[in-house]
Amino acid sequence: TQAALSQWSRSMDGSIIRCSQCGQANRVPAVGSGKKAVCGKCKAPLEAGGRPETLTDANFGQRTADGKFVVDFWAAWCGPCRIIGPVVDALAAERTDVHFGKLNVDENPRTAASFQVQGIPLLVFLRDGKETGRLTGAVPRGQIEAAIARHLGP
Repeated sequence: TQAALSQWSRSMDGSIIRCSQCGQANRVPAVGSGKKAVCGKCKAPLEAGGRPETLTDANFGQRTADGKFVVDFWAAWCGPCRIIGPVVDALAAERTDVHFGKLNVDENPRTAASFQVQGIPLLVFLRDGKETGRLTGAVPRGQIEAAIARHLGP
């Protein structure tokens, strides 16, 4: 099973929700009647928020090609990464306007090298697959939110 959980982004006529089971992006209109949305591909229930999507060398380009994305480049041995990790998790659970992902640099050296990662934790801001900015280090939540506004805009 895929470790990635649902990701949202707003659109004019509803939301785009990425399925936690198969990764399919689903356009979902605003649901006010209590009905539950399901994936059009695998029929799994679609839910808002959650955890950042796990990104790999194999899926990075496809997953970040469309929309606004914040990618946390991290490693298990990195103390500052463990400090910023819960902040990124909380933002992913609360925000619906930006996708969040995490890429373990030890397990995915090709993508880390393509972004010339020299220090972690590193947050890279992407819009439609193109880097718009980055933020290095275990910075406070407010600084991350300001960087999202600056690099990904409204």
